[in-house]
Amino acid sequence: MPVPLQWLLKVFDVLVVVGMAGMSLLVFSNVVLRYGFSSGIPSSVEVSRVLFVWIIFLGSGVALAKGAHLSVDTLVSQLPRKARFACFLVSYGLMLWCCWLLAQGSWSLTLIEWNNRAALSGLPVGLTYAAALVASITMALCLLVGLWHALRGSLPATWSGAEVPESPPTVIQALPSEKAR
Repeated sequence: MPVPLQWLLKVFDVLVVVGMAGMSLLVFSNVVLRYGFSSGIPSSVEVSRVLFVWIIFLGSGVALAKGAHLSVDTLVSQLPRKARFACFLVSYGLMLWCCWLLAQGSWSLTLIEWNNRAALSGLPVGLTYAAALVASITMALCLLVGLWHALRGSLPATWSGAEVPESPPTVIQALPSEKAR
């Protein structure tokens, strides 16, 4: 992964954490104000929704870059190397096409909705759709880097046929008071 893209993904990680903290604080404060003081923050629902959408889309880009998405390699692992490579190319081609479709649609919706304002917060409605645009561009960059590495001879573990080590099971030790029973 190129250094600028690694840096961008670290920024996304920080933004996801800040977004989660902000969203949690907004929702918690609103609940306390509503039930404890019969008031509330009117715009907290809208702002929380926008933050949630951005968290999901930024997180999906980071997950793709880290290879953290769910993958089922039962069929691919049984194929010969050339067939795995062909499946890899088809798979990445389809994902790039989906990124293109997502970028095209989100760009159109961002432009259409940018001048519309949310009722309570006043945020542009297009801001919600812009998250998909940022995510599609980030995911496309990650896919292109992965494709470049594959064409140079290094496939990701799922596609290369290498065994991915599983993490050992977590064993929870019994408390001393439970052992005496």
